[in-house]
Amino acid sequence: MSKMLFARKFSGENLVSDEASHQNSNRSNPANPSMPTEIMVEILLRVSVKSLLKFRCVSKSWLALISSPEFIKSHLSLSANNNTHLRNIEESNLDYLMKNLDISFLFEGSVNGLICLVNRAKNIYLWNPTIRKYKKLPDHKIEPKPLSRFIYGFGYDKIHDDYKVVLYNFDEVAMYSLKNDSWRRIDCPRNEGRLMNTGKFVNGKLHWATTNDLDLRVWSITSFDLTDEKWRKVERPCGNDILVLGVLESNLSIMIRSNATTNIEVWVMKEYENKESWMKMFTINDTLDRVEYFIAQSFYLTKRGEFLVMSILHDIQFK
Repeated sequence: MSKMLFARKFSGENLVSDEASHQNSNRSNPANPSMPTEIMVEILLRVSVKSLLKFRCVSKSWLALISSPEFIKSHLSLSANNNTHLRNIEESNLDYLMKNLDISFLFEGSVNGLICLVNRAKNIYLWNPTIRKYKKLPDHKIEPKPLSRFIYGFGYDKIHDDYKVVLYNFDEVAMYSLKNDSWRRIDCPRNEGRLMNTGKFVNGKLHWATTNDLDLRVWSITSFDLTDEKWRKVERPCGNDILVLGVLESNLSIMIRSNATTNIEVWVMKEYENKESWMKMFTINDTLDRVEYFIAQSFYLTKRGEFLVMSILHDIQFK
């Protein structure tokens, strides 16, 4: 793993909250004693992460405050509710040349600013790009099987305040807990079929497109609750045609391609676990050929209404 890509390596605890060794510092004595602590906290909660990392050097009390789990959760919650837009960066603004390091990673999900990545060697990493920290997960000890490949899912268990990675390999399933920094085997989904592509995290559950048809013509949706660890079936809006899962505006969404036509329909579940709340957003004609559609990893809808589909052509072979 090249350290040119990541700045530093840390333990699982520091990946989410970099708790300081000065937790017993007096928080009532901030750098500016004339400002009430409550007001200072409200101001800091609205400061960017990049600035907060610098502010930790102001004093021990600021370090303890900014590094505390309570502050980090409040800052994350406030940031998630802000309607922030990405800034367009022109090429002329870059003061260095980009270099291809030839390090191949697959994106396997993101939650609360944490990103799950898997490299060619099937090593799994959790990466927090904002604070430039990453963690390589321990070996899950599941061996790959012929004509099969690892399927992943990454999500957050709010009840136990824990980030979890699920790994599926046909008849074996393991789950990693960041809090415990360990893997353990869990029950396989029964009668739901074979999980396909990366799991999508919505409403505390991971979701996969599934099929138990060798011809890949009958598809359904299977969910896994990260808290009670139960597998369930999620009702799809209609038919059983091939589908790809996505998340649009925090809602479970699907892209369906008819076996009889080349039309692609995009549906959104407006009310979770309510089959009647599935709403067809739009229909697209002649967009992807069947191979491109089958290996589509996810899809996105931009603010300008542009529909984007991510496919990875080089990963179609079984490993």
